[in-house]
Amino acid sequence: MITIRKLCATLAVAGLILAPAAVSAKPPQRVPKRLSPVGDSITEAINAEEFNPFVFITPNNWASWANGYRGFWEWLLGRTNVNSHNQRISSAFGSRNRKNYMEAVSGADSTDIGPQMSQSVNHAADYVTLFMGHNDVCGDDFSDIPTDAEFEANVRAGFDQLKAGLPNGATVYTLAIVDIYKLWQLGPQLSGALGISCEVIWATTLFGIFPCGTMLNPLNSEADRQHTRSRTIAINEILGELVAEYDATDPNHYWEWTDLTFQTDFVPSEVSPFDCFHPSAQGQKRLSAESWAAGPFGAY
Repeated sequence: MITIRKLCATLAVAGLILAPAAVSAKPPQRVPKRLSPVGDSITEAINAEEFNPFVFITPNNWASWANGYRGFWEWLLGRTNVNSHNQRISSAFGSRNRKNYMEAVSGADSTDIGPQMSQSVNHAADYVTLFMGHNDVCGDDFSDIPTDAEFEANVRAGFDQLKAGLPNGATVYTLAIVDIYKLWQLGPQLSGALGISCEVIWATTLFGIFPCGTMLNPLNSEADRQHTRSRTIAINEILGELVAEYDATDPNHYWEWTDLTFQTDFVPSEVSPFDCFHPSAQGQKRLSAESWAAGPFGAY
């Protein structure tokens, strides 16, 4: 007897995935052969495992939760195998006709969602991930944080492009932004480059040197930090509501959401040992595993 799992595998090899929504009017869900992550420095894996002291922002793309890869040089240099979404796609669906694009750019905020998603459309992506909004709440000053209406408009501009331009059956997977308050709580347990306390490094937010003064500035009160956290929660609520709206109204694409990334309690080893801010390679590995399991292709 053919089981549902075997049937799914057969259809995946043929280029289609049997999804629960396949009984609706939506076209069959495409195999995620063309990956296009939209995001910021977390997706670029800034300072995750290696750090250039002359270039404070050091992309470690092999360690990205979304785009990471592991070839001969990564193996030879002993770099961490994060088993990214990119790697999991090749493992589950094969390497033939695979494309792995990096749309994410360090420092990007919601105003960059539209331009990055236009690249996803240009690349005819089957699978777009969105992990963006950290830089919206992580400003130098509270006035830098966008209003709900501004943030929603920025996301809609990108989502509308995907709705109009992605191939039928493509999937858009949106992740909640992380709870930066939990990073601040880890401060006493963390040290950064040259063994300097992360709390000392964060103190440079006073001079606009280190990012995220809205949370990490040592002069902030608890009320200040809770305000920033409330803006994080509001942004995640907007993202979740928009994903539900587009999935219900878009007849041609699949829209999925997880707030797992906000709920995650990171431990010290999962924070960059260089900049005290970004996920380490171990943090990226956890992001990949948990977001994949909670996502649209977690069964594979």
